[in-house]
Amino acid sequence: MSATAKRLLETLDKQVRLTTLPVGVKLARKGDQAPEKIRYPLKDLGHSLTVCQGMTAARTLGWTMGFKKEDHGCPLPNVFLGHVAPDIFLEGAIAGPYQNDPEFAKVMEATYPRWPFGELREVWLAPLGRWEQDPDLAVIYGNPAQILSLIQAGNFGKGTGLKSSSTGRLGCSLWLAGVVQTGESTYMVPGPGERVFAGTQDQEMTFAIPFQDFERVRQGLEYIGRKGAYRYPVPNLSALSEPKIPRNYFQVAPNAG
Repeated sequence: MSATAKRLLETLDKQVRLTTLPVGVKLARKGDQAPEKIRYPLKDLGHSLTVCQGMTAARTLGWTMGFKKEDHGCPLPNVFLGHVAPDIFLEGAIAGPYQNDPEFAKVMEATYPRWPFGELREVWLAPLGRWEQDPDLAVIYGNPAQILSLIQAGNFGKGTGLKSSSTGRLGCSLWLAGVVQTGESTYMVPGPGERVFAGTQDQEMTFAIPFQDFERVRQGLEYIGRKGAYRYPVPNLSALSEPKIPRNYFQVAPNAG
C-alpha cells in the first residue's frame, strides 16, 4: 500500500470515523498497470454501470472497479474523461431540465471540467487501503459534521478556505477531472444521478483530495484533533448542563432535585 495513502487512511480512521471506505481514484493512461482483482462491469457483471455506482461498490462492498469507455452506463463520464468529443454536450442538448434559455444551458455545460480527447485510457476506483501504487485522488463520503473536519484540515497550512463549485448535478466531473486539474481539495454535494442510481444517502456529502494534498490534509486532521478545536463525534456538552425539570414533577419525589 502507498505509504502516503496509508498514513492518510490511519488518520481518517482515528479523526473522522467514516462509515464507508475512502476510495482512491486512478485516471489511467497508456502503460499504467491495472490493480489486482479489478472488476469491469461488462466483463464481470454482464452489463454496464454508472461510474457513481462503481464508487458505491468500492466504498461499501470494498470492490476494485474499472471503467473503460464501453463500461459506462451513463455516457456523460465519457465526455469528462475525454473518451468522446464534447460538442453535442456543450451545445446544451441535455440541459433543458435545468435551464430554459439555450445560452445559459451552454454556459452551464461549459463549466464542467473534462480531459482532452484521447488523453486517458480508463478510470479505476478502489478502497484507499487496496492501492499499491499512488492514486490520483481520494474521494470520501460522510455526513456534514464529518466533512466539516475535512474542510478544516484542507484549510490547514493555507488559511484562505476551500472553494466548491456546483450546479447541483454532474458532481462526478469534479473527481473525474476537476480536482486533479486544479490540485485543490474540495467538498461537494452529490447530485441527483448519484442518489437515483448509486444509492447515495440524503445526509451524505463528499470530499475529494488530490494525491499531492494527502499529507497536508492528514497533518491538518492531526493538528486540529490534537488541539481540540473540533473533533468527530462532536462532544455533546449539553450532557453537563443543568436540567430544567417541570416543577410539578417534584410532587412525586419532594426531596429529590
